[in-house]
Amino acid sequence: MILDERKAQILRAIVEDHVRTGLPVGSRAVARRYKLGISPATIRNEMADLEEMGYLDKPHTSSGRVPSDKGYRFYVDQLLPETGITPEESLFVESLFRSKIRDVVSLLKEVVRAVSEATSYLAFILGPDYETTTFKAIHLLPASFGKALVVIVSDAGFVESCLIDVPPMSREEMEYVSDMLSREICNVSLDKVTDRAHELLHKETSRYAEIIAQVIEFLRNMSSETETERLYMGGTANLLSQPEFRDINKVQDLLLAIENGSLIQNIISRRNRESDPAITIGQENETEVGRDLSIVYGVFKAGKSEGRIGLLGPKRMNYARAVAIVKLCEEKLNEFFSWDE
Repeated sequence: MILDERKAQILRAIVEDHVRTGLPVGSRAVARRYKLGISPATIRNEMADLEEMGYLDKPHTSSGRVPSDKGYRFYVDQLLPETGITPEESLFVESLFRSKIRDVVSLLKEVVRAVSEATSYLAFILGPDYETTTFKAIHLLPASFGKALVVIVSDAGFVESCLIDVPPMSREEMEYVSDMLSREICNVSLDKVTDRAHELLHKETSRYAEIIAQVIEFLRNMSSETETERLYMGGTANLLSQPEFRDINKVQDLLLAIENGSLIQNIISRRNRESDPAITIGQENETEVGRDLSIVYGVFKAGKSEGRIGLLGPKRMNYARAVAIVKLCEEKLNEFFSWDE
Protein backbone atom coordinates (compact mmCIF):
# COMPACT_ATOMS: atom_id res chain seq x y z
CA MET A 1 0.00 0.00 0.00
CA ILE A 2 1.23 3.48 -0.88
CA LEU A 3 1.21 5.89 2.06
CA ASP A 4 0.16 9.49 1.68
CA GLU A 5 2.88 12.09 2.16
CA ARG A 6 2.00 12.92 5.76
CA LYS A 7 1.99 9.31 6.92
CA ALA A 8 5.26 8.71 5.07
CA GLN A 9 6.87 11.72 6.79
CA ILE A 10 5.75 10.48 10.19
CA LEU A 11 6.97 6.95 9.49
CA ARG A 12 10.34 8.30 8.37
CA ALA A 13 10.63 10.39 11.54
CA ILE A 14 9.79 7.39 13.75
CA VAL A 15 12.27 5.09 11.99
CA GLU A 16 15.12 7.60 12.16
CA ASP A 17 14.40 8.53 15.77
CA HIS A 18 14.21 4.88 16.82
CA VAL A 19 17.48 4.13 14.99
CA ARG A 20 19.14 6.99 16.85
CA THR A 21 17.81 6.33 20.35
CA GLY A 22 16.73 2.68 20.43
CA LEU A 23 13.58 3.78 22.29
CA PRO A 24 9.89 3.77 21.36
CA VAL A 25 8.90 7.06 19.74
CA GLY A 26 5.95 9.15 20.91
CA SER A 27 3.91 11.76 19.06
CA ARG A 28 5.33 14.65 21.11
CA ALA A 29 8.89 13.66 20.24
CA VAL A 30 8.00 13.56 16.53
CA ALA A 31 6.31 16.97 16.74
CA ARG A 32 9.19 18.54 18.69
CA ARG A 33 12.14 17.15 16.70
CA TYR A 34 10.89 17.01 13.13
CA LYS A 35 8.81 20.18 12.71
CA LEU A 36 6.18 18.60 10.46
CA GLY A 37 3.78 21.52 10.97
CA ILE A 38 1.05 19.41 12.59
CA SER A 39 -0.02 18.96 16.19
CA PRO A 40 0.92 16.04 18.46
CA ALA A 41 -2.74 15.00 18.47
CA THR A 42 -2.78 14.75 14.66
CA ILE A 43 0.52 12.85 14.72
CA ARG A 44 -0.92 10.51 17.34
CA ASN A 45 -3.92 9.76 15.12
CA GLU A 46 -1.69 9.10 12.12
CA MET A 47 0.51 6.82 14.24
CA ALA A 48 -2.58 4.84 15.24
CA ASP A 49 -3.46 4.46 11.54
CA LEU A 50 0.11 3.36 10.73
CA GLU A 51 -0.08 0.79 13.49
CA GLU A 52 -3.41 -0.53 12.20
CA MET A 53 -1.88 -0.76 8.70
CA GLY A 54 1.02 -2.80 10.05
CA TYR A 55 3.83 -0.23 9.67
CA LEU A 56 4.30 0.32 13.41
CA ASP A 57 4.26 -1.82 16.54
CA LYS A 58 3.42 -0.70 20.05
CA PRO A 59 5.49 -2.21 22.87
CA HIS A 60 3.29 -3.19 25.80
CA THR A 61 5.21 -1.09 28.31
CA SER A 62 5.26 2.16 26.31
CA SER A 63 2.91 4.66 24.77
CA GLY A 64 5.38 5.16 21.92
CA ARG A 65 5.71 3.16 18.72
CA VAL A 66 8.54 1.29 16.99
CA PRO A 67 8.78 0.39 13.30
CA SER A 68 7.58 -3.07 12.27
CA ASP A 69 9.35 -5.14 9.61
CA LYS A 70 6.82 -3.73 7.14
CA GLY A 71 7.64 -0.22 8.29
CA TYR A 72 11.37 -0.74 7.87
CA ARG A 73 10.77 -2.23 4.43
CA PHE A 74 8.74 0.78 3.29
CA TYR A 75 11.43 3.10 4.67
CA VAL A 76 14.22 1.25 2.87
CA ASP A 77 12.35 1.02 -0.44
CA GLN A 78 10.70 4.46 -0.50
CA LEU A 79 12.27 6.85 2.00
CA LEU A 80 15.96 6.00 2.32
CA PRO A 81 18.04 9.19 2.11
CA GLU A 82 21.07 9.43 -0.18
CA THR A 83 23.38 10.62 2.59
CA GLY A 84 25.78 8.04 3.93
CA ILE A 85 29.39 8.15 4.99
CA THR A 86 31.57 11.21 5.39
CA PRO A 87 34.43 12.11 3.01
CA GLU A 88 36.88 11.18 5.78
CA GLU A 89 35.37 7.71 6.10
CA SER A 90 35.42 7.28 2.35
CA LEU A 91 39.12 8.14 2.25
CA PHE A 92 39.77 5.69 5.08
CA VAL A 93 38.12 2.80 3.22
CA GLU A 94 39.99 3.69 0.03
CA SER A 95 43.27 3.77 1.97
CA LEU A 96 42.82 0.08 2.88
CA PHE A 97 43.06 -0.80 -0.80
CA ARG A 98 46.06 1.46 -1.35
CA SER A 99 47.96 -0.08 1.56
CA LYS A 100 50.90 -2.43 1.24
CA ILE A 101 48.68 -5.42 2.01
CA ARG A 102 48.75 -7.39 -1.23
CA ASP A 103 47.93 -10.81 0.20
CA VAL A 104 44.24 -11.25 -0.60
CA VAL A 105 43.20 -13.03 2.60
CA SER A 106 44.99 -10.45 4.78
CA LEU A 107 43.27 -7.64 2.88
CA LEU A 108 39.80 -9.19 3.29
CA LYS A 109 40.36 -9.66 7.02
CA GLU A 110 41.51 -6.05 7.37
CA VAL A 111 38.48 -4.78 5.45
CA VAL A 112 35.97 -6.60 7.67
CA ARG A 113 37.79 -5.42 10.80
CA ALA A 114 37.83 -1.79 9.68
CA VAL A 115 34.24 -1.75 8.39
CA SER A 116 32.96 -3.34 11.58
CA GLU A 117 34.73 -0.77 13.73
CA ALA A 118 33.34 2.05 11.57
CA THR A 119 29.73 0.85 11.84
CA SER A 120 29.51 -1.08 15.14
CA TYR A 121 27.86 -3.91 13.20
CA LEU A 122 29.20 -7.32 12.22
CA ALA A 123 30.99 -7.10 8.87
CA PHE A 124 31.58 -10.09 6.63
CA ILE A 125 33.07 -11.11 3.31
CA LEU A 126 32.16 -14.41 1.69
CA GLY A 127 35.03 -15.20 -0.65
CA PRO A 128 34.66 -16.38 -4.23
CA ASP A 129 33.50 -19.94 -4.89
CA TYR A 130 36.46 -22.15 -5.79
CA GLU A 131 34.35 -24.24 -8.15
CA THR A 132 34.35 -21.45 -10.73
CA THR A 133 37.90 -20.31 -9.97
CA THR A 134 40.65 -20.69 -12.54
CA PHE A 135 44.41 -20.65 -11.98
CA LYS A 136 46.85 -18.16 -13.42
CA ALA A 137 50.09 -19.73 -12.24
CA ILE A 138 51.52 -22.81 -10.57
CA HIS A 139 55.02 -23.01 -9.20
CA LEU A 140 57.15 -25.78 -7.71
CA LEU A 141 59.79 -24.33 -5.40
CA PRO A 142 62.58 -26.06 -3.48
CA ALA A 143 61.91 -26.17 0.27
CA SER A 144 64.24 -28.68 1.92
CA PHE A 145 65.79 -32.03 1.07
CA GLY A 146 63.08 -34.25 -0.41
CA LYS A 147 60.45 -31.49 -0.12
CA ALA A 148 59.05 -28.85 -2.47
CA LEU A 149 56.46 -26.12 -2.07
CA VAL A 150 53.58 -26.14 -4.54
CA VAL A 151 52.18 -22.61 -4.96
CA ILE A 152 48.99 -22.02 -6.95
CA VAL A 153 47.72 -18.51 -7.77
CA SER A 154 44.05 -18.12 -8.73
CA ASP A 155 42.63 -15.63 -11.19
CA ALA A 156 41.30 -13.65 -8.21
CA GLY A 157 44.74 -13.42 -6.64
CA PHE A 158 44.24 -16.02 -3.90
CA VAL A 159 47.40 -17.99 -3.17
CA GLU A 160 47.28 -21.60 -1.97
CA SER A 161 50.33 -23.67 -1.11
CA CYS A 162 51.36 -27.01 0.34
CA LEU A 163 54.49 -29.07 0.88
CA ILE A 164 54.93 -32.25 -1.15
CA ASP A 165 57.52 -35.02 -1.31
CA VAL A 166 59.86 -34.94 -4.30
CA PRO A 167 62.86 -36.99 -5.45
CA PRO A 168 66.22 -35.23 -5.60
CA MET A 169 65.70 -32.53 -8.24
CA SER A 170 67.53 -29.52 -9.61
CA ARG A 171 65.86 -26.12 -9.81
CA GLU A 172 65.75 -26.53 -13.60
CA GLU A 173 63.78 -29.77 -13.23
CA MET A 174 61.34 -28.07 -10.90
CA GLU A 175 60.85 -25.31 -13.46
CA TYR A 176 60.20 -27.99 -16.09
CA VAL A 177 57.54 -29.65 -13.92
CA SER A 178 56.02 -26.23 -13.14
CA ASP A 179 55.74 -25.46 -16.85
CA MET A 180 54.24 -28.88 -17.54
CA LEU A 181 51.60 -28.46 -14.83
CA SER A 182 50.85 -24.89 -15.94
CA ARG A 183 50.16 -25.98 -19.52
CA GLU A 184 47.58 -28.50 -18.33
CA ILE A 185 46.03 -26.75 -15.32
CA CYS A 186 46.11 -22.99 -15.80
CA ASN A 187 42.97 -21.25 -17.14
CA VAL A 188 40.87 -24.32 -16.33
CA SER A 189 38.12 -24.07 -13.70
CA LEU A 190 38.66 -26.05 -10.52
CA ASP A 191 35.73 -28.37 -11.21
CA LYS A 192 37.56 -29.57 -14.35
CA VAL A 193 41.17 -29.17 -13.31
CA THR A 194 41.48 -32.48 -11.46
CA ASP A 195 40.33 -34.32 -14.60
CA ARG A 196 43.02 -32.55 -16.61
CA ALA A 197 45.61 -33.42 -13.99
CA HIS A 198 44.54 -37.08 -14.11
CA GLU A 199 44.97 -37.05 -17.88
CA LEU A 200 48.46 -35.69 -17.40
CA LEU A 201 49.18 -38.37 -14.82
CA HIS A 202 48.20 -41.11 -17.27
CA LYS A 203 50.51 -39.62 -19.90
CA GLU A 204 53.39 -39.01 -17.50
CA THR A 205 54.87 -42.32 -16.32
CA SER A 206 58.30 -40.98 -15.38
CA ARG A 207 59.48 -40.02 -11.91
CA TYR A 208 57.28 -36.93 -12.01
CA ALA A 209 54.12 -39.04 -11.68
CA GLU A 210 54.23 -38.99 -7.87
CA ILE A 211 54.51 -35.20 -7.90
CA ILE A 212 51.46 -34.94 -10.16
CA ALA A 213 49.51 -37.34 -7.89
CA GLN A 214 50.22 -35.13 -4.86
CA VAL A 215 49.15 -32.01 -6.77
CA ILE A 216 45.89 -33.78 -7.68
CA GLU A 217 45.24 -34.50 -4.00
CA PHE A 218 45.97 -30.87 -3.13
CA LEU A 219 43.49 -29.68 -5.77
CA ARG A 220 40.86 -32.15 -4.56
CA ASN A 221 41.17 -30.77 -1.03
CA MET A 222 40.79 -27.22 -2.35
CA SER A 223 37.61 -28.11 -4.26
CA SER A 224 36.05 -29.61 -1.13
CA GLU A 225 36.59 -26.41 0.88
CA THR A 226 33.34 -25.32 2.52
CA GLU A 227 31.74 -21.87 2.44
CA THR A 228 32.56 -21.51 6.13
CA GLU A 229 36.26 -21.60 5.25
CA ARG A 230 35.72 -18.74 2.77
CA LEU A 231 33.79 -16.59 5.25
CA TYR A 232 35.70 -13.74 6.90
CA MET A 233 33.91 -11.95 9.75
CA GLY A 234 34.69 -9.17 12.18
CA GLY A 235 32.77 -7.43 14.91
CA THR A 236 30.68 -10.04 16.72
CA ALA A 237 31.32 -8.10 19.92
CA ASN A 238 30.14 -4.90 18.22
CA LEU A 239 26.87 -6.59 17.28
CA LEU A 240 26.32 -7.92 20.79
CA SER A 241 26.90 -4.46 22.27
CA GLN A 242 23.65 -3.30 20.67
CA PRO A 243 20.78 -3.02 23.21
CA GLU A 244 18.74 -5.67 21.38
CA PHE A 245 21.31 -8.36 22.13
CA ARG A 246 22.36 -7.74 25.72
CA ASP A 247 20.35 -10.66 27.10
CA ILE A 248 22.92 -13.47 26.84
CA ASN A 249 20.26 -16.15 27.20
CA LYS A 250 18.47 -14.70 24.19
CA VAL A 251 21.54 -14.64 21.95
CA GLN A 252 23.11 -18.05 22.58
CA ASP A 253 21.63 -19.51 19.40
CA LEU A 254 22.52 -16.33 17.52
CA LEU A 255 26.15 -16.58 18.64
CA LEU A 256 26.36 -20.20 17.52
CA ALA A 257 24.83 -19.40 14.12
CA ILE A 258 27.27 -16.52 13.65
CA GLU A 259 30.34 -18.48 14.67
CA ASN A 260 29.62 -21.50 12.44
CA GLY A 261 28.70 -19.25 9.52
CA SER A 262 25.25 -20.74 8.98
CA LEU A 263 23.30 -17.53 9.65
CA ILE A 264 24.93 -15.43 6.93
CA GLN A 265 25.09 -18.26 4.39
CA ASN A 266 21.43 -19.19 4.88
CA ILE A 267 20.21 -15.61 4.54
CA ILE A 268 22.23 -14.97 1.38
CA SER A 269 21.40 -18.29 -0.28
CA ARG A 270 17.64 -18.02 0.32
CA ARG A 271 17.16 -14.56 -1.13
CA ASN A 272 17.02 -13.42 -4.74
CA ARG A 273 18.91 -10.18 -4.99
CA GLU A 274 16.44 -7.50 -6.12
CA SER A 275 18.67 -4.50 -5.43
CA ASP A 276 22.35 -3.70 -5.08
CA PRO A 277 23.13 -3.76 -2.24
CA ALA A 278 20.46 -6.24 -1.18
CA ILE A 279 18.67 -5.65 2.13
CA THR A 280 16.78 -8.25 4.13
CA ILE A 281 14.86 -7.32 7.27
CA GLY A 282 13.64 -9.39 10.20
CA GLN A 283 11.12 -12.01 9.05
CA GLU A 284 12.52 -11.84 5.51
CA ASN A 285 15.62 -13.66 6.75
CA GLU A 286 13.52 -16.84 7.09
CA THR A 287 15.58 -18.18 9.98
CA GLU A 288 14.52 -18.07 13.62
CA VAL A 289 17.75 -16.51 14.84
CA GLY A 290 17.59 -13.88 12.09
CA ARG A 291 14.19 -12.46 13.03
CA ASP A 292 15.70 -9.57 15.03
CA LEU A 293 18.37 -8.80 12.43
CA SER A 294 18.86 -6.98 9.15
CA ILE A 295 21.55 -7.68 6.60
CA VAL A 296 22.89 -5.42 3.86
CA TYR A 297 25.16 -7.04 1.30
CA GLY A 298 26.60 -6.49 -2.16
CA VAL A 299 28.32 -8.63 -4.77
CA PHE A 300 31.82 -8.16 -6.15
CA LYS A 301 33.61 -9.91 -8.99
CA ALA A 302 36.83 -11.79 -8.30
CA GLY A 303 38.17 -13.22 -11.53
CA LYS A 304 35.39 -15.34 -12.98
CA SER A 305 33.80 -15.85 -9.58
CA GLU A 306 31.69 -13.72 -7.25
CA GLY A 307 32.02 -12.83 -3.60
CA ARG A 308 29.76 -11.08 -1.11
CA ILE A 309 30.46 -8.23 1.29
CA GLY A 310 27.95 -7.06 3.86
CA LEU A 311 26.89 -5.90 7.28
CA LEU A 312 24.74 -7.72 9.83
CA GLY A 313 23.04 -5.63 12.48
CA PRO A 314 19.81 -5.08 14.41
CA LYS A 315 16.69 -4.13 12.48
CA ARG A 316 17.28 -0.73 14.07
CA MET A 317 20.32 -0.15 11.89
CA ASN A 318 21.35 2.99 10.03
CA TYR A 319 20.41 1.71 6.58
CA ALA A 320 21.62 4.74 4.63
CA ARG A 321 25.06 4.50 6.20
CA ALA A 322 25.22 0.70 5.82
CA VAL A 323 24.26 0.90 2.13
CA ALA A 324 26.83 3.61 1.45
CA ILE A 325 29.66 1.67 3.10
CA VAL A 326 28.77 -1.62 1.39
CA LYS A 327 28.55 0.11 -2.00
CA LEU A 328 31.96 1.73 -1.52
CA CYS A 329 33.60 -1.53 -0.43
CA GLU A 330 31.93 -3.38 -3.29
CA GLU A 331 33.34 -0.83 -5.74
CA LYS A 332 36.84 -1.01 -4.26
CA LEU A 333 36.85 -4.83 -4.20
CA ASN A 334 35.83 -4.88 -7.87
CA GLU A 335 38.72 -2.55 -8.66
CA PHE A 336 41.14 -4.58 -6.56
CA PHE A 337 40.26 -7.89 -8.20
CA SER A 338 40.44 -6.43 -11.72
CA TRP A 339 44.14 -5.65 -11.27
CA ASP A 340 45.24 -8.14 -13.94
CA GLU A 341 42.56 -7.46 -16.55
